[in-house]
Amino acid sequence: MKRKLSLLLPLLFIVSCNGPETIVTNFVNPDGTVLRRVEMQNTENNFGQKVTRVPVDSTWTITDSITVSPDGDTTWFMTAEKLFESIDAINESYLTDSGSNRVVHRTAAFRREFRWFTTTVWFSEQCGKTMLYGYPKEDYLAVEDIEFMMLPAKIMVEKLTGPDSTLFRVLKDSLDEKTDLWATECFISEWIEEAGKLSEASGKDSLTTEMLRSHEKEFLEILEPDHNMSLTCIPILGEEVCSRFSAELDTAQNIVMERLNTSLFFDDYTLQIVMPAKVIATNGYQMPGGELAWPVTGNHFLTSDSLMFAEVRIINYWAIILTLILLSGLILLIVQFRNRP
Repeated sequence: MKRKLSLLLPLLFIVSCNGPETIVTNFVNPDGTVLRRVEMQNTENNFGQKVTRVPVDSTWTITDSITVSPDGDTTWFMTAEKLFESIDAINESYLTDSGSNRVVHRTAAFRREFRWFTTTVWFSEQCGKTMLYGYPKEDYLAVEDIEFMMLPAKIMVEKLTGPDSTLFRVLKDSLDEKTDLWATECFISEWIEEAGKLSEASGKDSLTTEMLRSHEKEFLEILEPDHNMSLTCIPILGEEVCSRFSAELDTAQNIVMERLNTSLFFDDYTLQIVMPAKVIATNGYQMPGGELAWPVTGNHFLTSDSLMFAEVRIINYWAIILTLILLSGLILLIVQFRNRP
C-alpha cells in the first residue's frame, strides 16, 4: 500500500514543549490515603493551572527553586504535595481539572482485601480511550515494540543515548512507522463508522456503513486528512454520492479529528506509584529507586483504556501471633482435659 502522507508523524514520540516536564508520584498507604507528589521543571517560570499535566491548586503544599547552568540556561522547579484522604478525592480533582489534559477521562482506584494472615492492597490509575472503533495496537506492534513504548521517558532516553543506542534507534524508527500505520487505519475505521451512522440517519439512500467499510483499503491509499473527505473520496464513491453526502462525510471527519487530537495533543508525563509492601503484581517499570513507573502518553489510550496498576500483599503479623496464642491455649486445654482423672 502506498499512502500519500503520514497522518501523525509520529504520534508515539511527540514531545510537548508548551509546559513543564512532570513526574507524578502516588505514595499509597494501607488505609487508602494517598500522598500525591507532583514534580515539575520548566525552561520558563510558568506553572499555571492551564499548563499543568495533572490538577494542582492552592490547597497543595508548594515549594519552588531555580538553577542556572554554566552556560547561563535557567531551569525552574516546582514540587507540590497533598495528602488525599480517599480515592474519591483524587477522582474529584480529575473531574474539576482545568489543566491541559482536562478532556481526557482519568480515574484512580483503590481496593483492600483482608484475608486474616494477609491483606491485599491494589492501586491503579486509568486513562479512558479516545477512539471508539479503532484497532488494538497488538494488531500492529510486536511484544518488543510495546515493551519499548511503555518505558518511562527517562529510561527511554538512556537507552537511545547509551552504549546500545544504534539498536534502540532502529527499534524506535520501526516503532514510529508501525504506529503511524496503526493510527492512520484507526482514523479511517473511525471515520467509516461515524460517516455511515450520519448517512444512514440522514434519510437519504445509497450510502451505508457497510458500503463504506467495503472500500476501507481504498480510502487508506488516497487519504488526505487535511482535505475534506467529501472531496478526497470522489475517486472511490463517485462525484454524485460525495456531493449528496458531503455534509455527513465532512462532519464525520471533524468528529474523528477531535477524538484523535485528544490523544495527539495530550501533554505527556510520568506516573509513579510507591506501594506500602512488596509488589506481587504490576504492569509498571521498576525504577532504580524502587518506584513503579509508566509513561502517560496519548498513544497508550488511543483505542483502549490505559490501566496502570500495582498490587501488594501485606503480612498481618498480629493475626499470626494471635493465631499462635489461640492454638497454644487450645492445645493446653486439650492436654489438661486428657490428663484429668
